Amino acid sequence: MRLTEDDVAAIRHVAKHRFLRSTHLIALLERPTKKFLERLAALYHNGYLDRPRAQLDYYATAGSAPLVYALGNKGADILTELDGSQRAKVDWTWKNRDAGRIFIEHTLLIADLMVSAEIATRRAGNLRLIEPYDILATAPEATRRAKNPWALPARITHAGIQHDLSLIPDKVFGLDYIEARKRSYFFVEADRGTMPVMRSHPRQTSFHQKILGYLAGSRPTNSHGQHFGIGNFRVLTITTSPERIGTMIDALKHATKGTGSNQFLFIDRASLQASPDVLSLEWTSGKGAHVRLGA
Repeated sequence: MRLTEDDVAAIRHVAKHRFLRSTHLIALLERPTKKFLERLAALYHNGYLDRPRAQLDYYATAGSAPLVYALGNKGADILTELDGSQRAKVDWTWKNRDAGRIFIEHTLLIADLMVSAEIATRRAGNLRLIEPYDILATAPEATRRAKNPWALPARITHAGIQHDLSLIPDKVFGLDYIEARKRSYFFVEADRGTMPVMRSHPRQTSFHQKILGYLAGSRPTNSHGQHFGIGNFRVLTITTSPERIGTMIDALKHATKGTGSNQFLFIDRASLQASPDVLSLEWTSGKGAHVRLGA
């Protein structure tokens, strides 16, 4: 199989995001659907891309949906050849086979946001997407050398009990408003509705606990921002429904003694997927206001 520039670009996108739907790749490369789907199938049959088995088992009972693609062994080999980097000792066929449906769906939820952000910033022209690797590359040395540089230490107080925890955002990215010389940074939480919003015990995992962790590292010290060498940040939460957003805002108000916080923005999955432009999409703030990332 002779690889084209589009083929290599598709492989790169999949490697970057871990899993992507065919619709993600069509939107990113802006190619005619039918022909590009045929090309993706060829990349799969020739071992450059893979299709996680968990999705095929699921579709057998739940109906059809856009196919999900992962990196194949030959795709990893070709990126190593082109980039000159050392090939990780990973059998992608087995790694993709071991990926469960819950993990795949969680990863795709993050991809919904990041793919939309990449397309929107590209079209805006005067706006640049600051990728996670850009942020890590300029982070303080202590962060770059850490065992997990994305882990954010926080000390919280819940139900009168103080304890330490480690927050790991699902994604960290930024927007660089080039002409205005302004940058905005975001920590992403992809919520599939499986984690309780509130729990009575302070050491049990909950979304309320995450809220407390983010608040502990925000203004005025901005210790979470300092961890990456960036300014103030906002927390973007993608969740399952408007009703769950309401429950999360209630938890935020509980954590802030009723005031809420504009630092937290929420969107439901269906609204995100239906919007052609994530920058003009209306998010709900922790105070109940409707705001846009691009405003």
